Amino acid sequence: MKLKILAVVVLGVIGVGAAVYAMGGISANAAAATRYLTSAATTGDVTDQVAATGSVAAATTYGLAFGTTAHLSGAETGDAGTATWTVKDVTVKVGDAVKKGAVLATGVSADLSRQLAEATASWRSARIQLTIAQENLDAADTTDSTRQAQMNVYNAQNQVSQTAQSRNDLLAQVARGTLKAPIDGVVTEVNVAKGLAVPTGDAIVVESSDLQVTTDVVESDLNALKLDQAATVDISAVDATVTGKVTSISPVASTDSSNSGVVSYAVTVALTDVPATVRSGMSADVTITIDSATGVLTVPAEALRGTTGDYSVLVLDASGTPQAQAVEVGLVTNTSAEIKSGLTEGQQVVTGTATTQTNATTTGGFGGGPVAIPGGGGTFVGGGNFPGRGTRNGNGN
Repeated sequence: MKLKILAVVVLGVIGVGAAVYAMGGISANAAAATRYLTSAATTGDVTDQVAATGSVAAATTYGLAFGTTAHLSGAETGDAGTATWTVKDVTVKVGDAVKKGAVLATGVSADLSRQLAEATASWRSARIQLTIAQENLDAADTTDSTRQAQMNVYNAQNQVSQTAQSRNDLLAQVARGTLKAPIDGVVTEVNVAKGLAVPTGDAIVVESSDLQVTTDVVESDLNALKLDQAATVDISAVDATVTGKVTSISPVASTDSSNSGVVSYAVTVALTDVPATVRSGMSADVTITIDSATGVLTVPAEALRGTTGDYSVLVLDASGTPQAQAVEVGLVTNTSAEIKSGLTEGQQVVTGTATTQTNATTTGGFGGGPVAIPGGGGTFVGGGNFPGRGTRNGNGN
């Protein structure tokens, strides 16, 4: 009977506690406390940068075709004439590194060989005719004969000049049957084979050893860019970071529609000290330094308040209350700011706030200690200051 009565009492106490909580006796709200986030003014570097992406490419690429001079890739070839060519020899393959002037392939043209022989004969004949005309001029003994002989000399000289020019042109065309590397570089295409007729188009393509990255920079960043600005280029494919500088800025906006209507301009960065593992076509992340201040006093950019020419920061006084302090600012980026005056190194500035939650003291409570239910092993824990706190043991005492 005692046990039943005690159980009824415990349940009654629980009910009373719930009612007290429902009427606000136990606060469910938390008191909010504001904590200021700070950062120390430190000596360091402030760097303003423009980031973009692009791909590695050769600074120059040359195409070589039989019968014409080397030309930049994509440009129209010179007049190769109507001669047909047969490949005599090919001395390189794709991937070979070559030096400027190295012979890459040779070809022969039966048409040009015949034309050259004819031109050489005509030139030699013209020279003989000039010799005869000169001898006749020397032998002339009258005014009329001298005049006629002089005219013959002039004509012979013109003929020698014309035939020599024709012969020299053919010699130049024949020489273009020997393809030589126009630059130090790497062979990227070989479109001919020994003993076969030469097809139209480039026989061999050579890329320069000098590499560059061309990237699109949005219009809002364009005015900050200048030639010769330093750049850092990350090439993740080979885990390499190389340096470079801006060598060209296009005056014409890009027509690439993949940028969702954002206007951009092509900017080229020439690379220096490139590892041998880097290849054309590799993706590259470009960071161009547009301004920098080194060894200056800096604070996080979020600490600044105000506008250009009227900046201040918040510092905490002895009581922990933030106070505005005017500062002179230099270079400001998205992440940090240069402080020229108004702060000293190590001084703490406010960068933001954080709100912490603390439980309020309850106005009433439910039995503070554990209450043992008779005959059982569990306890019920109250969280407040409830008067008449008591404990019952399992023996019913």
